Amino acid sequence: MELNWEAIGAVGEILAASAVVLTLIYLAKELKNTKSSSEVSASDRLIAGFDKINMLIITDSSVREVLLSEGELSAADKEQLYAFANLFCNMWLSAQIAFDNGQIPNDLYLGAAKDVTMELERFPNLREPIELWLERFPEVSDSAIFAPLRANK
Repeated sequence: MELNWEAIGAVGEILAASAVVLTLIYLAKELKNTKSSSEVSASDRLIAGFDKINMLIITDSSVREVLLSEGELSAADKEQLYAFANLFCNMWLSAQIAFDNGQIPNDLYLGAAKDVTMELERFPNLREPIELWLERFPEVSDSAIFAPLRANK
């Protein structure tokens, strides 16, 4: 019995091509799952960061007093206010970076962007230390998330 090597080769090529197609389908599915998992993880980290800031407001009366103060602040209070503004700026910047890299969904980013305006309305004396933070970090100050600060200048 003589083997038809051409036929065997053709079948082998078809099997190899099928294996490549199946591998590509599998990899595409895994890539989609990885992207979804990455989005969930980034979203969870961002939300947890905002929760920590809010817990600080809830649990630390000195932070609340500085945030709500309407009079002249002491040097210590100004430093505390700047450190608190730093927390917010870092979270907002994290949201911007995660959004720019496709790691968080649009609605979460829009919520974080809205938070900038809401916190400035809620705590007006945050504006000055946030503007100081932006001056100290000019390389990020033009990020879209900080637009509410630039709009009111």
